[in-house]
Amino acid sequence: MCGLLFAACCGCGVKKVKVSSVTSGAAEQREADTCKVSLSSEETLRMSNFMLAGRFIHEKKLLYGSKHDAGGQPYLCRMKYTAGQSGMYVRETEVLEEAVDAQYLALDGNWLLYLRETLPEGKTAICRIPSAAGAAAEPEVLYNASCDFLSLRNGRLYFTDAENHLLSMKEDGTDLKTELADKAVFYPYLLTDDLLLFQDDTDGESLHMRWLPTGFELRISKGRVFSYIVKGSELYFLRSDESEGEKCRLCRTDLNDFLSGFDPQGRPDAAFSFTIEEADACMGPVFSINQEHINASNFRTESLNNWKALSDNAWENGFLGACQYVAGEYEIFYNYNNEGLITGTLFYDPELKRSGYIEIPG
Repeated sequence: MCGLLFAACCGCGVKKVKVSSVTSGAAEQREADTCKVSLSSEETLRMSNFMLAGRFIHEKKLLYGSKHDAGGQPYLCRMKYTAGQSGMYVRETEVLEEAVDAQYLALDGNWLLYLRETLPEGKTAICRIPSAAGAAAEPEVLYNASCDFLSLRNGRLYFTDAENHLLSMKEDGTDLKTELADKAVFYPYLLTDDLLLFQDDTDGESLHMRWLPTGFELRISKGRVFSYIVKGSELYFLRSDESEGEKCRLCRTDLNDFLSGFDPQGRPDAAFSFTIEEADACMGPVFSINQEHINASNFRTESLNNWKALSDNAWENGFLGACQYVAGEYEIFYNYNNEGLITGTLFYDPELKRSGYIEIPG
């Protein structure tokens, strides 16, 4: 089991914690660099948006995502947007599907793929619809059962079923396969075709990594882990102790150092150690990375090289505003009222700072 070996303050609001861990499952022989991780900027954006439930996605000047009616109910739409002197704004809107909460949006070829939760009954399904502007059509249901955590990789859709087991299928809904049946996984994200990062609820909502071909597994962090994003080989994640509730601290570790624990010649329960940096500042359970800066809730932003200073007051005052989508050149935020209801959707151009906020009409 993971355990703290030492904790030494290194100044600048961060401490370095050396952690011991163990592996489980079967090892195998493989090339030494098989488990190396190096996510591109585009992959980091995709992972960041996955952790935000993928409520928006764009292609060229078309933006797909949710607007909200006067009663606060979401509907899926296609929007044409452009840049103005003070920021981004929407020019035209096409409604694609009403009374749905569309999550984990993905674009591939001529299709918009998404996980649909119909309202008010909350029934889930995986759907696709033509992505081209003006291409009105009824959504095609690809998987019509309880599901969550949809992602697209190498032409296949990955998601969890009612038992939280990892499944995959082709983009047309055929060739359904069970990828991981012996464990319930939450927020599963494939860093490579075989290397899965996920939250393990049976281990206290801790963060685990698994080599799918053999089930070889490592625990990265005990404690409650709420969100995790990789940039290059650096893994950033939020964790808290159960006694602190929603109050989180941002952590960082180098996955390629951590992955040295995947010894292809080692025994299944070999022990090893690695280092986690943990910030002193407190945050709510949401963050995102956009290029070289990192966002917390309530419009708090820091440069990535100053990640340890990032903080917000969401854990005690609630969400006043939270990032919903990062696109490199811009971001999208929701505004919330005191009851937690969405009151507005805003574009934000990081280069324009606060003056770049432009409300998207409902």
